[in-house]
Amino acid sequence: MALKNYNKEWNERKSLLKMAQPAGWWRDAFPLGNGHLGAMPYGRLCEERILINHERLWYGGIVPDLPDISGLLEECRRLMAQGEDLAANELYWDALKKEGKEGRCAVYHPAADICFSSISQARFKNYQRYLDLAKAESMTYWEWQEQPQMRRSFVSRADDCIVVEQQGSGLSSNLWELRLEMHELLDAIRFGGELFEPEIDFTVSVEGEWIIAKGRYTDPNYDGAEYGVVARVQTDGDLAVAESGQGLVVSSAQQVLIVAKVYVYEAAEAAIERLQQEITQLGGDYEALLEAHVALHRPRFESCRVEFDGADEGQTNESLLLEAYSGSMPVELLQKMTDYGRYLLINSSDESSVPSNLQGIWNGDYAPPWDCFFMINENLLMNYWQALPGGMNEEALGVFNFYESNLEDYRENARKLYGCRGIFIPALTSPETGLSTHGGSWIVNWISGAGWLCQLFYDYYLFTNDEAFLKERLLPFMREVALFYEDYFSFDAAGKVIIAPSTSPENWPKESCAIESPTSIHPRLTVNATMDVAIARELLGNLLKGARNYALYDKQWERWECILEGLPEYEVNEDGAIREWLDHRYSDNYEHRHLSQIYPVFPGYEVTKESHPMLFPAFEKAVDMRGTVGLKDQTGWSLAHMANIRARMGDGASAFDCLETIAQTCVGKNFFTYHNDYRGSGISVDWYFGRSTPFQIDANMGLTAAVYEMLVQSGPDFIKLLPALPEELGSGKVFGMRTRAAVDVDLEWQQEPFQVKATFRSHRDQTVRLYLPNSETFVELALEAGNALTHRWVMQSSQLVEAN
Repeated sequence: MALKNYNKEWNERKSLLKMAQPAGWWRDAFPLGNGHLGAMPYGRLCEERILINHERLWYGGIVPDLPDISGLLEECRRLMAQGEDLAANELYWDALKKEGKEGRCAVYHPAADICFSSISQARFKNYQRYLDLAKAESMTYWEWQEQPQMRRSFVSRADDCIVVEQQGSGLSSNLWELRLEMHELLDAIRFGGELFEPEIDFTVSVEGEWIIAKGRYTDPNYDGAEYGVVARVQTDGDLAVAESGQGLVVSSAQQVLIVAKVYVYEAAEAAIERLQQEITQLGGDYEALLEAHVALHRPRFESCRVEFDGADEGQTNESLLLEAYSGSMPVELLQKMTDYGRYLLINSSDESSVPSNLQGIWNGDYAPPWDCFFMINENLLMNYWQALPGGMNEEALGVFNFYESNLEDYRENARKLYGCRGIFIPALTSPETGLSTHGGSWIVNWISGAGWLCQLFYDYYLFTNDEAFLKERLLPFMREVALFYEDYFSFDAAGKVIIAPSTSPENWPKESCAIESPTSIHPRLTVNATMDVAIARELLGNLLKGARNYALYDKQWERWECILEGLPEYEVNEDGAIREWLDHRYSDNYEHRHLSQIYPVFPGYEVTKESHPMLFPAFEKAVDMRGTVGLKDQTGWSLAHMANIRARMGDGASAFDCLETIAQTCVGKNFFTYHNDYRGSGISVDWYFGRSTPFQIDANMGLTAAVYEMLVQSGPDFIKLLPALPEELGSGKVFGMRTRAAVDVDLEWQQEPFQVKATFRSHRDQTVRLYLPNSETFVELALEAGNALTHRWVMQSSQLVEAN
C-alpha cells in the first residue's frame, strides 16, 4: 500500500488517538505495551526516542531485617489513651530508626532508549501521529519534499519484543543513525529538582547488525545485577558502524526494521546470546509480527465495548483538550479516554505480571514521583476498579497471584510489628519484598490493606463464578486476614470492637491540625476509623459466607461472628455527614483528597439507597463537603474516585462534572492524567515533582471505571441499568459488560422517547433483581445458564414499560 494511502487508512480507523504535533518529551508520547514490556515513541521526526520499560526493572531498594518490635502495640495504645497522640504517632518510626534496620522501597526506572537521528534536508508537511488502541500500534506520518515518510511500532504480546519500522521513498536521501542509549539523564531528577547520577553503569556495543546495551547496578545491595537491551537492525539499504562506535548508520534505504528484546537481572553474556537467537527466529516481516500480536491484543481490548452516539468525529487530541479547557468536555473526548483507560490496564498488566504501578509500566524518570511503588491505600485498587466489569479477568487475577506469592513476608510483618497471627500487607511495596519498608505512621499503622485487596479478589469470584478459586485460594487468603483481626482487635466492656491504632488514609482529624509531626505532617493515629470498620465488616461477612458454603474453618465461625456483631455502627456528625472516625475524640477534616469513609458505598456496596435509606444521605453529604470545603485539596485521582462515588450514588450529573473537571485540569497531550493541574487554577492541590506535576495513571483507570459505574452497577443478586446516566450521554451502546451477579450485559439506550434494550447472559441458573433506569423498584429476572435473554423497555407516561 502506498504510504499516502496508508495514512488515509489510519485516519479512518476507530479506537484511534490522533495528534497533530510531535512529542517533546516522554510524557507526551503514545504508550505501547504487552503487560510486561513497555515502549513510548516520542514522535519527533529527526531525533526520535523510543523509551523502553520493563515491569521488573527496579533499583535502590533495601530489604529490611525486621526487628521484633511487637511490644510497641500496647505502648502505642497506652499513649493514645493518655492523649499523647504525637508520641504515639512517632513510636514505630523512632523504634525502627533506633534499630537501624529500616528498609527502602525500590525505584522503578527506564531500561534504555532506541534513538533515530538524522539531519532534515527539507521542511516537513502533513504531520500526524496516531495510536490504534484496538491494535496497540503507533504510527507517525509526515512528508519531506512531497515524499511520504512513516515510522510505526508496537510491543508484541506474542513475541515479547519491541518492533519499530521506518519507511519512506525519500529515505535514501538521508543518513539515519540508530542507537541504544541510557534514557535521557535530564529526567534523573530527585524531589525538589536535584539532578543526580543513577547508580547504574551503562555501556553500548555494536556487532554487525546488532546493537547491545548493558546495564549494571553499582548499588552494593544489588551485588552487580545486570540488565540490558538487544536490538537487531535490518534494512534494504547500507549499514555501517557509526563513528562513535555506539550505533549503526543506515543509508540508501527505503525501509529499516528494528526488533528489540530486554533481559532483566540475568548474566549478560548468556542473556544476549539467547535473545539474539530469539530475535533471529522471528525474521524481519513487520506485518507478520504485527498480525501475531494483534491476534492476542484485540480480543482483550474488544471483549467489552462502550460506544456513545456522536463520538466519532475524528478530532485530534489537541482540539479535544482545547474544548475541554474551555469548561465543556466533548463526548468524543470521554469516549476516547474511556477506551484509553481500558487500553492502559491491558497493556500494563496481565495474569503473570506484577501489578500496574503508579505509572502503569511507562516511566522515564530515574527518581519518579513516589518511586512508582504499589500503593494499596487507594491507587493500585483504582487501577483495577475497571478490570472485572470490563471483562479484564486475567489482569485482576495477576494482582492476586502477586500478593499471594508474598504471604510469608506478610506473616512476618504481622508477627514482628504487632505480635499477631495472619498477614499484614503494607500500604506501599515494590516487587523485591513484601516486608514493611516504611515506618511513617500513615503506612506502618494502616492495617486494612489486605482486607481492601480481598474486595478485588472476592469480586473476581463473583464476576467469574470461579468456585475453585474461591475455595482453594481466596478463602485461605481471607482467613489470614481474619486471623490478624482476631489478634489485633480488642473489645470494650460493652462488647464493642476497638481498633487501635487506626488510621484513615492519609487524613488526620481536625484536632491534629495544630500539632506538627516530623514524620507525617500531623499525627494520624486514631481509634475506629470508619474505613477500618467497613473493610473488616465486608471481609468477615464474605469469609463466613464462603466458609459455611464449603464447611471450612468451622471452629472459627463463632469468633468471627463475635467480631462482626461487635463492630460499631456508622455514625453521622453534626454537619449531617458520615463520620470519618467513629471515636468521638476525633472530628472530621474535610480538607483532604482521600474519601476513605465512603467505603461502604463505594468501592464497597454494603450501603445503598435501597438498603440504608436513612443513612445514605449522610454519605452524600460527606462527599459534598469534600467537593466544596475541600475542593482545593483534590487531585486528578481523587476526582476520579469522587466520580465513581457519585455514579454509585446515582448522581450522573455530578459524576460527569468530576470527569469534566479532570479533563479540564489534569489531562496531558497524550491523554495521560496528572496528579494535579500544572496550571494552578485552584481546583486541585499545587504540587510539582522535579520539572513537572506528577504523571499518575490511576485517574486514567479510574475514569474508565466511573463510566462503567454510570452505565451498569451490580451486586451478587442485583443489576442496575443506566443508574447514573448524565444527560450528555443521551444515546449509546454497551457490549460485554460483566456484573457481580455473574451475568454479562449488552445494552442500548436512546432518547425521545427514552428506551432501553438489554440482553443478559448468565453463568448459572438464577433469579436476579433488575433495577431499570430512573426507578427505585425492581423486576425479577429469571435466567438460565448459557441462554441469552433480551428485553426492551420504552418510556410511556413517565414510566418505563416493557415493549413487545
